[in-house]
Amino acid sequence: MPRSLARDERSEFARNSQRLGFLLNRKNFNFLRKMGKPVILQQYPYTYLRTIVMKKNLLTKSDYDKVLKMTPDEIGKYLEDFEYKKEVDELAMEYKGVELIERTLQLNLGNKFNKLLIMSPHDLKVVVTLYLKRYDIYNIKTIIRAKFSNMSMEDTKKYLSPISVEETAFFDKLIAQKTVEDVFSSLGFLKEKDLRSALEHFKTSNSLVYIENTLDKFYFNFVFSQLRYLSMEGKVYKRFLLNEIDVLNVKLLLRLKEENIPEQNIKDLIFTVGTIKKDTIDKMMKSDIPGIIKELEETDFKEVVENYGKESGKISFTDLEMDLDRFLLQQSKKLIRQHPMSVDVILGYMFLKDIEVKNLTRIIKAKQLGMEESFIEKTIVI
Repeated sequence: MPRSLARDERSEFARNSQRLGFLLNRKNFNFLRKMGKPVILQQYPYTYLRTIVMKKNLLTKSDYDKVLKMTPDEIGKYLEDFEYKKEVDELAMEYKGVELIERTLQLNLGNKFNKLLIMSPHDLKVVVTLYLKRYDIYNIKTIIRAKFSNMSMEDTKKYLSPISVEETAFFDKLIAQKTVEDVFSSLGFLKEKDLRSALEHFKTSNSLVYIENTLDKFYFNFVFSQLRYLSMEGKVYKRFLLNEIDVLNVKLLLRLKEENIPEQNIKDLIFTVGTIKKDTIDKMMKSDIPGIIKELEETDFKEVVENYGKESGKISFTDLEMDLDRFLLQQSKKLIRQHPMSVDVILGYMFLKDIEVKNLTRIIKAKQLGMEESFIEKTIVI
């Protein structure tokens, strides 16, 4: 079991977020609205150029081909030749092997996002911080899952991301709670109706699905509520988020249909926004899995699902979910290509960097388990 990322690593990121004046806590959710005017996001070519340079340091397809053939130790040495050397040097005295690589990846991700915060002018910090808020949700989910599995407080801290907008004290308070219900009830930012509904489902089903779904919906609703105060650039950001929601909806539909979950329960979990039309979502909720695939062939996901519609046997949900994630990756790359001198390059970079760290983490874990290269290649998003 990997040991925790150092407490001061998480604190440093949160301190920088707070020091820069964009701590999105419960007291300051509508900070954009309070500014009193739309935020204009197209006047910072210097920041965009620096982000483009950062993007060039991401691993390429040929880099992944090399990494897939390496042992974990060789991967660690290889990463030192890229932009991970600083983190390796910082952590190498305390950690070794796979644990060193995993910690290096997470610390590097936090450092790169922190760099974006520092180099971004006032208005762009808004966009960066809105994106980073998702890591708070990730950490909250991690704590809830830990309580669900009776994990100790110290072990729980080992799995928290070093990236957060909330202060470390916020997560310490959650970790100190005794039960899933206590953690969820103490968050303080959920509507009472949503809180009660999710907890009721948890009590009757002993499943975290509704609780985690409520947190996801809160995040997207929160970001959408702030994007309307941005300029035209906010519309592009919104489109990217809507694509994310589409992917979440499709994954939910497929998994819930596979488990024979009743239509009304599915309806409760599905996001009501996205680029997929409402009547298409309604049809998919009433359909079986082949019917869902057929409906998706009439959407932007046509190229993703067309091969699955031709399959006569059981669909591999794992393969399909990976293809949906690859679709999001291509959308992110498209943002950078189409709008290189805009906030899109920042959003695109953050998503791509996040994917890189997830890919490398998957590769390392799979190598540790002795999995074949051909199998590992199918589990990464490139």
